[in-house]
Amino acid sequence: NRDTMEQEFEDIDSSGKWQNLYNDIRNQAIEYPYKVAKLPMNRNLNRYRDVSPYDHSRVKLENADNDYINASLVAVKEAERAYILTQGPLRNTCGHFWLMVWEQCSKAVIMLNRVIEKGSEKCAQYWPTSEELQMSFTDTGFVVRLLSEEDQSHYTIRVLELENTKNINTILMSK
Repeated sequence: NRDTMEQEFEDIDSSGKWQNLYNDIRNQAIEYPYKVAKLPMNRNLNRYRDVSPYDHSRVKLENADNDYINASLVAVKEAERAYILTQGPLRNTCGHFWLMVWEQCSKAVIMLNRVIEKGSEKCAQYWPTSEELQMSFTDTGFVVRLLSEEDQSHYTIRVLELENTKNINTILMSK
């Protein structure tokens, strides 16, 4: 339950454990640099100043003027899979988000936050709503179509179609 999770984080935060965890992560950043994320040309591509992909594990865009996107590739050996962890796209990075999905052959997107939380935008609306059914991202040449939407009590399942208008190919995916 979302309220329980938030309460647990508040409990951790008030006990000082959260600050210790944060400090441990910051100290490890010395070992694992994230210089590309801090380049002046990439600063406006990051939602938060203190959340950056490490240089050694960041996803690199292949078909863009700039290969940077705030996303990390995480391999889970036990699952024999790799996952992409990324920030909620900004309004100016939605096209690059879909380019990354396309290039990495992602079959699903799992969003763990809402677009708006506690009155502030946590993510741009990067998929079409049931009213518009389609979104175009002319900067990267992608069209995203909503094929179906199923509301559950605590989550929504959407089936999307991603079309690359530059290559005239499509893939189906779930979000």
